[in-house]
Amino acid sequence: MPGEQLHQMGADGAQRAKTWLDSTTRTRSSWTNEDPVAASRLTFNWPHGKQTEFSFDVGGILFGEEFDNHLFVAEVKNYSTDSQGKHFDDFLAKAYCVLKNHSQVADQFMFLTWHPFRVTSWTRLTEADTVVAACLSNRERLLGEADAGKAQALLDDDVIDELCGRLWLIVLSEKQEELLISPRDRALIVTRRIEEGLQ
Repeated sequence: MPGEQLHQMGADGAQRAKTWLDSTTRTRSSWTNEDPVAASRLTFNWPHGKQTEFSFDVGGILFGEEFDNHLFVAEVKNYSTDSQGKHFDDFLAKAYCVLKNHSQVADQFMFLTWHPFRVTSWTRLTEADTVVAACLSNRERLLGEADAGKAQALLDDDVIDELCGRLWLIVLSEKQEELLISPRDRALIVTRRIEEGLQ
C-alpha cells in the first residue's frame, strides 16, 4: 500500500479511536498526533540507536472514578488483518520507555485495533513475560545493548510490573461504532458536569 494511503488510514483510525474514547464520556480532553499544538505531547525519544523519535497516535486526560485526571497515550492500528504482533511489541517497548523515563506524562497505555491478533496468546498479551519479550525485541534502541541476556538484566522489574497494570487492549468494530453516543447527548452530559463543577 502506498505511503500516503497508509498515512491516511492511520489518521482516520486515530480520529475514529479518539471519537470512540470521547464517546465513552470518560475523557476530559483528547487529541491526536495530527494536532499541531498537542502532537508534541505524544512524541518521545528512544534512549539509544539511530531512530531517535517515536510517537503515539492519540492522547488525553481521563475523567471520573479511579482514573480521574490520569493522562493516557494510545497506539491505534486501523487494520483488518491479524498481522499486528510486531506493532504491539513496539507499543509495549514504547510504553516501558515512557513509564521508565517520563512517568509524569502518561499514566495509562492503550492499544486500540479493529482486528484481534495473536489470538492463541490473547489472554497473556498484557503480562510481564510479554512485556519483557517486547522490550528485548527492541533492546538496542531501548536499552542500548545487542546481547539479549545483558539487555534483560537492564530491565526494571518494578516498571514492568507497574506497566502491566496500566495496559489496555481494546478491539473496536465498525458495527460497534454505530452505537456511539450522539454528539448532542454527549454535550448534555458534559454540560451537566460543568454545571456541577465536575468538568
